[in-house]
Amino acid sequence: RAENASPDDGGQVRRTITMYRDGFVVDDGPYRRLDDPANAEFLRALAMGRTPRELEEEGGGEGNVLVGLVDKRGEEYVESFRSFSGQGTSLGSSAPAASADGTFDPSALGTPATVDESQPTTSVAVRLLNGKRQIVKINLSSTVQDLAAHLREAAGDQSFRLAAGFPPAALTDTSATIEAAGLKGAQVNMQKA
Repeated sequence: RAENASPDDGGQVRRTITMYRDGFVVDDGPYRRLDDPANAEFLRALAMGRTPRELEEEGGGEGNVLVGLVDKRGEEYVESFRSFSGQGTSLGSSAPAASADGTFDPSALGTPATVDESQPTTSVAVRLLNGKRQIVKINLSSTVQDLAAHLREAAGDQSFRLAAGFPPAALTDTSATIEAAGLKGAQVNMQKA
C-alpha cells in the first residue's frame, strides 16, 4: 500500500507489524495466525531480521520499506468492529425468504454460504420432509435462514418450516444465529408449511 509513503521520508513505504500471542497484524489488515503455514515465510524473514518479501514487493523491491514492530505478545488479539462503508447491491428476488411465522420459500432462499473453518462450527442433524436425515455443518455465527438455505434442494418446491426442541417448536426468528437459537449439535425437523 504505497499510500502510506510520505514525502519527507525519501519515498519509503511505512509498515507496522503488531505481534500478538498467537498471531500478528500488518497495519490495519486481517489478523494472521502464527501457526498458519501461509505465514511461515513471512515469520522466518522477521526472525532473521529481514523485511518479508511481500512487504519488499510493495516498496518496489528496492529497500523502500520501513518496518516498525509493535510487541504485544503478552496480549490476545481482539478484533475491533469496522462498519461497512461501501455500497450494497441486491441481486435476485426482493421477496423475503421466510415469512413472520418462519415459513421458508425454497425459491427465495439463496445459495448456502460456505463454512468458514477458522470460525466455530457445529453439525446440525435435520430430519427432512421425506423422513431421511441430513447432517449440515455450519458456523455458529450463521443464521437459521442460512441453515434453511442448506436445505432448499431437499425441499424441492415445497415451502417448509424448521422446528427444534421437545416438544418441537417452530424456529420463527430466522435472523437468530445458530448459537443463539440453541442449535449447536441439535436435531431439527423440517415440516411442511
